[in-house]
Amino acid sequence: MLDISSEIDFLKESIKRLGAQRDDGKYACPYGKLLRDDKVSNTLEALNGTLKAAKKQKKVSFDAELLLSPRDDAVEVVLLED
Repeated sequence: MLDISSEIDFLKESIKRLGAQRDDGKYACPYGKLLRDDKVSNTLEALNGTLKAAKKQKKVSFDAELLLSPRDDAVEVVLLED
């Protein structure tokens, strides 16, 4: 089991791996793609908890209080900090 800092680092790497770089230079990945990725699901026991902690630390942003599938599958999770 990873500590929260390690989980956030893994999340940031996953957003880069699964997502695409936007015109503003930031990486973004749809929530549904993160949720369905085998490596993410096997490493992060609580993706929403990690996302919430990363958002609170201003490492990522997304336009929702809580992301739920399938409703929020298309919501972009944006990496704010490398």
